[in-house]
Order: sequence, then C-alpha cells, then structure tokens
Amino acid sequence: MVVERLNNASMFISKFALLNVLWLALIVAGLGVFGFFPATIALFMIARKWVLEGQQGKVVKPMVKIFKEHFLRANVFGYLMLAAGAVLYINYHLIQASEGSVPLFVVLAFLFTVTVYILFAVSIIPVSVHFEGGMRTVLLRTLQFVFGRFHITVLFGIVVWSVIYLSLSFPAVIIFFSGSVGSYMLMWFFNRSIEKIDQKQLENNPIALKG
Repeated sequence: MVVERLNNASMFISKFALLNVLWLALIVAGLGVFGFFPATIALFMIARKWVLEGQQGKVVKPMVKIFKEHFLRANVFGYLMLAAGAVLYINYHLIQASEGSVPLFVVLAFLFTVTVYILFAVSIIPVSVHFEGGMRTVLLRTLQFVFGRFHITVLFGIVVWSVIYLSLSFPAVIIFFSGSVGSYMLMWFFNRSIEKIDQKQLENNPIALKG
C-alpha cells in the first residue's frame, strides 16, 4: 500500500515536471518572443484537461498540436495585451513626471485601470481556454469574469505573484514546476468558480433542473 502510494505520488510529480519542461521547450521552439503565448495556451489547455479528467493520456503530442493550432491567435492576443500594458507604463511615467500637477481623480482613475488590467491579464488565459469564441467574445467574457468573480481574479493574482516569487527565489522551480503547477492551480480555481456559477443558475431555474 505504501509503495503504491509512493509510486502514484512520483508519477503525479513527474507528469508536472514533464509538462513544465515541454512548456519551456515550446517557448524556445518559438524563439521565445513568438513561442511564449502559444506555449502557455497549450500549457493551460493540458492543465484544464487534468483538472477535469485527471492525468490520463499523453501529454507531448496533444500539447505540440495545440501549440501549432493556436500559434497565430495566441500571439495576436498576447501582443495586444503587451501593447495595452506598454500604454499604461508610458502613462505611469507621464503622471510621475508631472510632479503632482495631474488631478487626483485622474490618478485614481489610472490606478483603477491598472488594477483592472492586471486582473484581466491573469484571467484571460483561463477564460480563453474554457470558452470558445472570437477575440471579442473572449474579451467580453474575461471582463465579465473579472467583475463578476472579483475575489477569484484577486486570488489568481496572488497565485501568479507567488509562483513568480518562488521561481525567482528557487530557480530550479522554473525548470520543473513553475508553469505546470501555476496553470493547474489557476484552472482548478477557475473550474470551481464556474461550477458554482452553473449550480446557482440551475438552482434559480427550475426548468433547467428538470431538464
């Protein structure tokens, strides 16, 4: 019994390590700047599958297939987000250089926008791999999720920050577990949140319950 549990635990851990190494390999295969976003989409799709179905099945071939299929779309989404972040960064420096001449309400509006942007950025990938649709649909659903499940998006931010902090503190984590464990945690919390929303909708809709 003990040996079996240890074997299961080692298999569980090794699969996370494999997923993470494959994620990094796909980033490198895309020359870094073009590989990060499609590799991360593939990572989250596999993580979602694990959350819903467990770790059964192959990892390498499905992940490479997803990487190829979403290469263009993921890069378009990713670089649009980076462009928006760059605009906010420039505005931050403009406000800083103003030396207090910018009205308080403008500063507060900017801080609110930055907060929404950060929460949006950590939520868009889980939303995009869960829901099908074009760019407009994904953007709208992400905004709905950010404002409708605000506490979950804050939790997402904490998870992402924690993974980055641990990865910088313990570099080996980057190689074997940072992306795989982080994506799994985010998809687990996301899936639980969606399940609760679906359950509430069923409870408030007797017809749906009967169906």
